[in-house]
Amino acid sequence: MDKSELLTVSQAAEAFGATSQTIRNWIRAGQVDAVRIGNRFLISRQEVERIRGSAPVFEGDSPWDVSSAAKPLQRRTSRPKTDPTEGLLGA
Repeated sequence: MDKSELLTVSQAAEAFGATSQTIRNWIRAGQVDAVRIGNRFLISRQEVERIRGSAPVFEGDSPWDVSSAAKPLQRRTSRPKTDPTEGLLGA
């Protein structure tokens, strides 16, 4: 296997649109096959393509996809006028 065919955890995380910790969790759970060299995990490009091919990618799944972001909440135009002393004891 050529060096260029192996991805680091960070590169795999970018390909999946996930965090590096998520990829490490998947490796520990056996969901992703990886090779450990020292204290680094390397994942083959074929493994990334296998998993990406089996899982559909929906629009808005990436935290960087802002095309379908929710609209901000509207502010109230005016506050109801109440007596500030209402409800206080002795008032």
